Amino acid sequence: MGILGTQARRRPRSALTSDYQELTPKVQTEPKDSFPTEDRTVSLNRSTMDKHRIFAIALAIATSWHLPEVRAQQGDFPSAFDKCRTVTTEDIIDKRAPTFDAFRATSPETVENPRLDLKSSPTARKYRTVLRREIAKGPNFAGHYRVAVWGCGSSCSMFAVVNLNTGRVITPEGFSHTSGVYFGVENQKVFPKSQRDYWLFGFTKDSSLLVILGDLDEDESREGAFYFILDHESLRLIHSTQVRKNCENLRAKH
Repeated sequence: MGILGTQARRRPRSALTSDYQELTPKVQTEPKDSFPTEDRTVSLNRSTMDKHRIFAIALAIATSWHLPEVRAQQGDFPSAFDKCRTVTTEDIIDKRAPTFDAFRATSPETVENPRLDLKSSPTARKYRTVLRREIAKGPNFAGHYRVAVWGCGSSCSMFAVVNLNTGRVITPEGFSHTSGVYFGVENQKVFPKSQRDYWLFGFTKDSSLLVILGDLDEDESREGAFYFILDHESLRLIHSTQVRKNCENLRAKH
């Protein structure tokens, strides 16, 4: 008879299964709500897991010590130049500046179906879509006028004043837009009675005074608060609070 003859010793099936289980790495099944792409995970020795945890905690602590330096290098924190360059509310407050109450206008009027006069200004023709949308909202300045404001890029705003009775579009002379890249001004502190939804602009429904903040045409030499009054269908500058920031020595470090 051969080695595997009928008289050979045979181990029961249960014993073979037990041997197989001992030779096979232990496997733990993840709960059903665990990460969906991994159905099974090989268990690790507890001491190995503890070592990994200790290493991860030490790495996190070491990283946190250098985090402010890394964030500063990445630009998350303002540089010395940015801090110097920023125009604050205190820079704009001017006790000599005119007030809305000093230039009272007629009470806001209701104008039915205002129409835009496209011949009154090149701005009226070029920006007729936004202007028509704005005048449909009714007056918000000097009785029967609408100050329309729209964006022209990052921190940039253009505007026009529209006479809702005639459709005439009024724009300022000498500049077309204003920029507030470095403006951190709180409008409601500078102009408590002004409309709330217009950053860089201050005006009311019952006054002919219009205040514009920022760098006119992005010109740093014309930076500050500029006070205009609506006078005979034109905007006339009556006062300015200019801001002078001497930060050039910090620009190289920016």
